[in-house]
Amino acid sequence: MLYSESKERQNRFVTALKIGSPFLGLIVVYISVFAIFDMESDNFVLLLLFVLIYIYYIFYMIYKGFRESLIDYTQAFNAHTMIEEIQKALKKKDKEGIIAIINILNIASIEEQYGVDVRNHILRHLVERLNGYLSSFGLRKIPIGRYQSGSFLLIFNEINSKKHLDHLLVGFCKEIKAKGIFKIEIKLKSASIKKSYDDNAKNIISKLINISQDVENDFQDILKPDELDYLIKNAVQARNFIFSYHAIFGTGDTQMHTNIFSINTKLLIDRYGALPRSQILPSVKKSGYEVKFDQFILEALFNEIKPILTSNPNFHFIVKISPVSFRNRSFLIFLKELLKSTDISAQSISFSFEESKTYDEFERFKEIINEYKELGFGVVLERLGASNAGFEYLKHGLKFDIVSFDLDFVKHIDTENYRLTLKTLIFYAKSLNIKTLVRFIDKQSTLDTLKDDVRPDFVQGFLLDKPKTIKEF
Repeated sequence: MLYSESKERQNRFVTALKIGSPFLGLIVVYISVFAIFDMESDNFVLLLLFVLIYIYYIFYMIYKGFRESLIDYTQAFNAHTMIEEIQKALKKKDKEGIIAIINILNIASIEEQYGVDVRNHILRHLVERLNGYLSSFGLRKIPIGRYQSGSFLLIFNEINSKKHLDHLLVGFCKEIKAKGIFKIEIKLKSASIKKSYDDNAKNIISKLINISQDVENDFQDILKPDELDYLIKNAVQARNFIFSYHAIFGTGDTQMHTNIFSINTKLLIDRYGALPRSQILPSVKKSGYEVKFDQFILEALFNEIKPILTSNPNFHFIVKISPVSFRNRSFLIFLKELLKSTDISAQSISFSFEESKTYDEFERFKEIINEYKELGFGVVLERLGASNAGFEYLKHGLKFDIVSFDLDFVKHIDTENYRLTLKTLIFYAKSLNIKTLVRFIDKQSTLDTLKDDVRPDFVQGFLLDKPKTIKEF
């Protein structure tokens, strides 16, 4: 039996006692009334009133019992109960213990492909498997709660070895991935954090979600949320950006000359060095200055590349920004002013972005892209073929200059399905007059396959060139 189920039984037993105890009291009152008083009309009316009140009380307690269930359909604790359990654990004077999370990364595709009922059975079975797995290592009565969709929180009050626990959780994730559930592939990701990280349950949970979604590194666990946000904001305001330039080569040229470079952005933070954009963006989003963040990046970048473009006006730079910034009217006005102040041609710049959720105002999005193109900017769609909005945008006729493809295609280029899919996507993009870019090339065999068979327009990778700083440029 799950720990959550035993707690739910206790909760129902307490509710039953609350319902039954007044009934015993009512019997005592009933006997006393008949023993002491004659059953006159007033006494009878009073007794009847007690009975009616008690009947109402019974229905109220039953209704309340259903509303205050501690578990959900997975038989794990529900989100509200789990947050309370974590908060109780954090209030204990003993700060030993670890909070963990396990995420089903492909829960949305499972629901879409197999339906809600199958999804629910999978979640229920996963909880049972997880409970059994932990019990096999002597970890019993571990609170497990479903936080949202396919994510489960766990509380380990008597474990303080994060390394040991991470090893156990990774083992469980690998076991589920290898065996699946009901012959359905399940992709899991786990993360953990010590209780001493923060006194607020929601901060703990937010941190765990970020780590489990690969937007943060483990070394950041030593920072409190407010502290990390403060350090990042100070570094952004100080424009402590570090840019590197990674060459992109055209495959149609046998000598593979280039004048196109993508920009990698890092932020230099006091005491912790340079962090890539992907790690600092969650803090920027949470603090609400995503557009301003991109503006600061472009101000610093334009000033850095201005001397390069002066001597090499045919060079072209691709810089990644947030789609939120791209669609922001004030951001476009800012760009027009920046072009004037730096005397840089918009034709030297392309903006790239990727988006997990579809912005479904497609006609408005087309207008926005056209406004950028009218100014001379290029527009690049990142990671086509990944689980994102890329196909929807192409399907609805959004006109990009270049599309790049997901890393998985390069990693599995020797697998026929991946290679043929990539080849088909490249043909599809070219038929829409969109140039194609394949990144992350680190082996000669991969490059040969791309040039001889797949034939994208552009390629990029450490095999061809490594990112350079402005001094190396």
